[in-house]
Amino acid sequence: MKEEIKEKILNLCNLCGKCVPVCPSYRVYKKESFSPRGRLFLLSHEIEHKSFEFCLFCERCERICPHHIGFPTFYLEKLKEKENPLLTFLNLNNLINLINLKKELPTKIIKEEGEITVYYSCGLKYLYPSALERFEKVLKKRGISIGVPKGLVCCGAIFLSLGLISNLKENALKNLEILEKTKGPFVIFCATCLWMFKKIYPQVFKDTKYEKGFIELSKRAISAYNYLSLKAEDELKILEEKKLRENILFHLPCHLTEDFNLIKNKIETRDFCCGSAKFFLWLKGFQKENKGLWVKNLENIEILATFCTGCYINFNALLKKPPLILHWLELL
Repeated sequence: MKEEIKEKILNLCNLCGKCVPVCPSYRVYKKESFSPRGRLFLLSHEIEHKSFEFCLFCERCERICPHHIGFPTFYLEKLKEKENPLLTFLNLNNLINLINLKKELPTKIIKEEGEITVYYSCGLKYLYPSALERFEKVLKKRGISIGVPKGLVCCGAIFLSLGLISNLKENALKNLEILEKTKGPFVIFCATCLWMFKKIYPQVFKDTKYEKGFIELSKRAISAYNYLSLKAEDELKILEEKKLRENILFHLPCHLTEDFNLIKNKIETRDFCCGSAKFFLWLKGFQKENKGLWVKNLENIEILATFCTGCYINFNALLKKPPLILHWLELL
């Protein structure tokens, strides 16, 4: 690890422990080495530990830290220094089959160019395509056109979770090449995708010729909810009205951090970690153990609405109906 990174950890972390109780993996395993504080200590002393793989990249530690430092940021720097592990083939069929994939929204009905650009994510393609349909319908009434460029690929969050940084970079550069040719707001329907574009891409390409391009792209990125709050706030009142009439819980994903205050001021939500869709943790059974920490929030809930593809997958895989799992904007 670079010496300046080690020094930053040692200088900024005062071992106060505020990060410990908010860490999902610590709450499950109750071991100091599985806490952000413990991981940072191990990382700064260049000690490899299995607990690193149990980091969900949720960044709850960073948000609560007085100095705003967290394990994920420093761990990513370490991953950047490594070669990809020997894992060269990933079979997600077992995980994907746990949920019922919906049909991909036909791209022929969506123009490639518009006043705003929508990131056609994995979730929009296969899990909640009606969220995009309803979003487009709302904007059409206001004379705002949307564009979905061809060729966009997965944000690469799955590669990040596996430490496959070169694969992540490959996807990021494909997306940058296409999106640099677009103008206006760049709208994203998944909290994790938003986090990848706004934070991870710029960090991964720091001090490279691509850094400026990713920083500019990150400035354009905005959540679909945030965009509607600016352009069609009256339509979002439907969500709160439905919540009052029906037993709906709006789940606030960990990675929707930039919109926390905006959302909490407009709609009642519950903020808890689903356990992440990190494939390695599924193999270890972590999500099932973590479920005990949040399932109590769902008593008498008929609809659980989230704003993250990973959360959507986890909830569908771990829960029996009810509740029905939806994307927030499917309720418009």
